[in-house]
Amino acid sequence: MDVGSAALVPRRVSSPAEAREVVEQEGAALVSGILDEDAAMDFGRAMLGDELVRIGRQIEATRARAETEGAVVERQPVDARGRKRQLSRDTTVPMPPHNDGFAFGDEAPDRLFLLQARPARDGGDNFLIDGLALADLLPDDVARFVRTVPVDHSEPGFPQPECSPILRTTPAGRPQVRHHPYLAPALGPDEAAHWPMVRAWLDAVVAARDTGARFRMEAGEMAVVDNYRVFHGRHGYTDPDRLLYSIWGWTTSAVAVPHRVLDIVNPVQPAV
Repeated sequence: MDVGSAALVPRRVSSPAEAREVVEQEGAALVSGILDEDAAMDFGRAMLGDELVRIGRQIEATRARAETEGAVVERQPVDARGRKRQLSRDTTVPMPPHNDGFAFGDEAPDRLFLLQARPARDGGDNFLIDGLALADLLPDDVARFVRTVPVDHSEPGFPQPECSPILRTTPAGRPQVRHHPYLAPALGPDEAAHWPMVRAWLDAVVAARDTGARFRMEAGEMAVVDNYRVFHGRHGYTDPDRLLYSIWGWTTSAVAVPHRVLDIVNPVQPAV
């Protein structure tokens, strides 16, 4: 099982229209010549066109910010399952593969724009993992579990109201496949039996990161990503000047669009 083959090096595109087509078909694309955040959001608006509902900067990824926000999160308590929430405070180690906004459940963005404003002098290479391709590489029992058995997608201490399969079809008919390091079986009598399957999925995604292709984004390059399909992250770096912006977009086919500012440090779910 060559899970590394699910790693994706995005194809370079030259226009918003081409980016839209490539992302729909392949899960991600790469564009250059994006001078700043405003230009990134202008590109996103043009790419998403009449499907766009909301777009805006969500994360300014720097080493200093990782340390500051990570220290706040470290003070948050362990949850009832004994899980401890962490942000990627140590930038010298690879980031866990993830869909952005996973803490917000259905309100996670369906489109993602990752603008490299200043690359690290050494390290910090990016990776993308095609979750749909990876699901097709799994052993039959794990693949069946991923597609059919509801699991808990919550972060420690911030429960989500419902469980659902790792790979599901959204109300708009889009596949959505998810990964983050806190995935757990649904609470109940089958929890212990389901843990090996959840761990098999977690291990497969991390192995895809560690054995698959990676790519480097230079200043002004932006990865455009289907956040419902592709996991992303970066490898370790030490350069304090590295700067990347994560811009979140929601389209008319998103499961849900938030009507509030989303706070990744304190991702409280809205009252139902």
